[in-house]
Amino acid sequence: MIVRALLIVGLLAAGVLATFAQLDQQSRISPAYAGFVPELFSGNAARERSKLALQTGDGQRSVQEARTQVSLRPMPAESLSVLALAALTTGDGTMASEALGAASQRGWREPISQLASGQAALQQGEFAIVAQRVSALLATGELREPAMALLAELLEQPDGRTAFANQIASTGYWQSNALVPISRVVDKGHWAQTLALAQDSGAELDCRRLQALANVYRNDGRAADVALFWRADCETA
Repeated sequence: MIVRALLIVGLLAAGVLATFAQLDQQSRISPAYAGFVPELFSGNAARERSKLALQTGDGQRSVQEARTQVSLRPMPAESLSVLALAALTTGDGTMASEALGAASQRGWREPISQLASGQAALQQGEFAIVAQRVSALLATGELREPAMALLAELLEQPDGRTAFANQIASTGYWQSNALVPISRVVDKGHWAQTLALAQDSGAELDCRRLQALANVYRNDGRAADVALFWRADCETA
């Protein structure tokens, strides 16, 4: 009887463990399951709970869950980048920098790491890094809204405008598509100055997109800004 009882208990325990493991895996696809997974089994669920806490503005809870995630699954870069984002919301720049440093060695190019790296770089005044991260996100279309918000902060700084102008002048295909959308979320004067700097650095922008942007500016009564980025080459195109 005792052996049979132990066997039943063991089978039940195995079933519970299997259920928690399955819920943890499912939480990657359906984050709602994350709330049902105990901390000890939260290899994936803690990360999802951390993201949810970030969205609701609970920085301390986000850090706590992210630290749990890193302790259980320290290798994925995403775990570290979520911790970095959480640390930034609580003002812990040291933790954020350390997490980003570790993430950069494990595949920082995933979107959350890109964004977190850019935010940390902005705090340190590393404008070229911010420009690189923002342009990468805009090129892939990942995390577009927070990337635009980060860009708006970058362009507040004269050196930030220069850094982003250099990115616009570099090789790529995202630049022309971004001309009008960016103007809707950043200071229009800063954007006009940035485009002028980019063209001075050799950027060749699509005249049709520039015309569309010029129309937006003229409708807003900003003809003086149009003169900064509208070039004679487009008049004859």
